[in-house]
Amino acid sequence: MRMIVMSGLLALAGAANAGTPLPDGPHVVTSGEGKVSVAPDMARIVLSVSKRDAVAANAKQAVDAAVNGYLEVLKRNRISEADVSASAISLGEDFEWQNNRKVSRGFRGSRNVSVHLRDVSKLNALMDAGLAAGMNEIDSVTFESSNEDALRQEARRKAAAQSRERATELAMAYGATLGKIYSINSVASSLASRYGRGELATVTVTAMNAPGVVSAGQYIAPTIEFNESVQVVFDLLR
Repeated sequence: MRMIVMSGLLALAGAANAGTPLPDGPHVVTSGEGKVSVAPDMARIVLSVSKRDAVAANAKQAVDAAVNGYLEVLKRNRISEADVSASAISLGEDFEWQNNRKVSRGFRGSRNVSVHLRDVSKLNALMDAGLAAGMNEIDSVTFESSNEDALRQEARRKAAAQSRERATELAMAYGATLGKIYSINSVASSLASRYGRGELATVTVTAMNAPGVVSAGQYIAPTIEFNESVQVVFDLLR
């Protein structure tokens, strides 16, 4: 029997043949993509503080004081210690070059606090509180969903359904029908945040301004996209 090979979109790019065995008989190779978008209900935030002083101990004490103040804020907001990490510290002498000579600028200490925030509605308030406590940098904010496993499964189901639909259409176009599944390959899994949807949340930041001056910032709530891609090989029946 003459072998028939019909390829889907990604197979034409060679992805299906890379590491995915193909049957000897008639077959069809297709791909599917699934996407699920939700609003986040959790976040991970990292705030840091750095201080410089002519005395190393003073620099360390300054960053410790800022971190301790922020930890007290987190405790008052009933953030579990299991969701907080504040163990790292960096302390060293800071230099600059002047007239081809290395001149000490004192000692620089830095620490950061990482918080797994299980209630995203507290995000803006806790960023404000961290700055007010003496933290002086917001390093990162990443959004998450407490239903990640279920959402990824839903995206995979959508990807599988699309791959079967494509395979069925291709088989019908060539006067064939789908047989058994020969192989399945999970091609890619990703998570992305997209801004521009959702409600505006207003946060006031006072710690970085002159006394008595308050500036308001607006943050647009993102949506999280879970993306899954699969490739599948079906036997063909004539």
